Amino acid sequence: MGFAQIIDRDNSLSSEQQKYVGIINRSGEHLLSLINDVLEMSRIEAGQLILHQNYFDLYKLIQSVQELLSFKESSQEISLDFHIDSDIPQYLEGDESKLRQIIVNLVGNAIKFT
Repeated sequence: MGFAQIIDRDNSLSSEQQKYVGIINRSGEHLLSLINDVLEMSRIEAGQLILHQNYFDLYKLIQSVQELLSFKESSQEISLDFHIDSDIPQYLEGDESKLRQIIVNLVGNAIKFT
């Protein structure tokens, strides 16, 4: 992750390269969160789970998940379309990382088993 963050600071990258570096960074962050999830399982089993409530942009979260999973999508020769109903508010209060984990797992499994 560290080297990808250094590359991300390079102003000479094309917009496509910047996009790919961003995806690498988000993928690294996702892997780190998976490691943290494994550690968190022990806290859940011990009854010590802590949710981190904050306000976050749901639309931005969905977009980042879509970008994260775009490579899986292209390798599986399927198309992912994300649509957010207009009744869904853009800003929510809750645990953003838990919601991201749920969405990535659901969509990732849908891709894997399609």
